[in-house]
Amino acid sequence: MDFEQLATARHSAVNFEKDFKMTEADFEKIFNLTKTAPSAYNLQFTNYLVIMDDDKKERVRALNYDQYKIHSASAAVIVLGNRQGIEMENAEKIYGPMKMLKMMDEHTYDMTMDLIRGYSEGLKTNDTLVREEIIRNSGLHAMLFMLAAKHYGFDTCPMHIHNVADLKKEFNIPSHLEPIMLITIGKSVDKTRPRGYRKPVGEFVQFNSF
Repeated sequence: MDFEQLATARHSAVNFEKDFKMTEADFEKIFNLTKTAPSAYNLQFTNYLVIMDDDKKERVRALNYDQYKIHSASAAVIVLGNRQGIEMENAEKIYGPMKMLKMMDEHTYDMTMDLIRGYSEGLKTNDTLVREEIIRNSGLHAMLFMLAAKHYGFDTCPMHIHNVADLKKEFNIPSHLEPIMLITIGKSVDKTRPRGYRKPVGEFVQFNSF
């Protein structure tokens, strides 16, 4: 399907076919598209924890108000913002190979590192800025994940994530990874569910000024 069809076909699934099981190969295809998502300075702030095991999914469900769609989904995907994304070590890991392969010259590399260093130091003056940055970047990544999933024939539902401290403890999530949202994925029970009301473009778009 073309992008217009893809965008209109994607909807938030309210329930999933419980017996349908996705494979790690399915996720590999989805994430190979998802990784093309934009991020600030290409620092790629987003990580994922894919919970496919039924018992572990039930633990996610218990921490998120016992929502049935977590039970029936093929997987519960925890979207994580990586606080280490703004560290220079991460930037060097991404840009160093580009310099080595002559994809960027020494001057461009040094200039890029200087820009990222200033960006990183500015964010570190206020933890709220760091959190806003990882949420912004992870949100872009997560949206592309859902579109990629639909491209390959899977349905998703983005969800608020609850009891974050308990979730991190339960799944041994490292301290630098911050749960941002939860996405359930599988095959939707409802194949042709009407889309909820959407505002006309004129109600939410202004040109040049308000």
